[in-house]
Amino acid sequence: MRNNQRRSGTKAQSPALVSTPDKMAYVVPTEFVELPSRGVFYPDDHPLSGQETIEIRYMTAKEEDILASTALMNKGLTINRLLSNLILLDIEPDTLLIGDRNAIMIAARISAYGSAYNAQVKCQECYVKDPYTFSLVKTNLTENCFDQNFLEENNAVFNQETKTFDVVLPKSNTTVGVRLFDGIDEKTIDKDIGEETAITSILSKFIVSAAGKTDPEFVDSFINSMLASDSKHIRNLYPKLAPNIDLKQGFLCGNCAHKEDMEVPLSAEFFWPR
Repeated sequence: MRNNQRRSGTKAQSPALVSTPDKMAYVVPTEFVELPSRGVFYPDDHPLSGQETIEIRYMTAKEEDILASTALMNKGLTINRLLSNLILLDIEPDTLLIGDRNAIMIAARISAYGSAYNAQVKCQECYVKDPYTFSLVKTNLTENCFDQNFLEENNAVFNQETKTFDVVLPKSNTTVGVRLFDGIDEKTIDKDIGEETAITSILSKFIVSAAGKTDPEFVDSFINSMLASDSKHIRNLYPKLAPNIDLKQGFLCGNCAHKEDMEVPLSAEFFWPR
């Protein structure tokens, strides 16, 4: 794994005061963020196709206005508007892969408020809530998707043409095509997954082909008939396969001394530190 500290390129300089014939303005510094996807999984016509890094602006008071807007929050547009402001390229934020979105948000938060993230966490042993400080620079990139040994061990092959993974299921020996989630999926997954069809709904979100066929009706039929052991295998494999930022850190409960690896909670306090 590459260390997360490599995500930034050259160190950003202090805002520069520049003048034009009719006004003066500050130029906001920028930084380069390493993309967990390395740009490999985007369509060829996407601005990030083949790009290993993305340049973003440092957060300013203008972005704090976005974070403070209850109107944007109520419409679920806060993160998209924030990303649109920070990213220099003309990119629709919803088209960013989940891991790349996470990497950009973490970098933006570090440049704005520092790497110490104070959050309220609940111990899974005694259920007591305590303040805990996570370090946002102690994260790593999840890169199993680029590890040939990992892919071979899990009977997975990257399909360059479709930008998906062809995975051979262990029980039925059927090959399924697996795509990676983007921002659209992140916003709709809770709404689209029904309580009575939780497993099949999740599978239909990332399985796009089965036995070489991409017809939606056939794929849905296959998912509904998928053997339970194959279903469990592909659901366990997907989070290991998707390039992302590993946000798990060691947590020690101050009440009962219970130890566990805990996911850094991306709550509203993530961008509003105390």
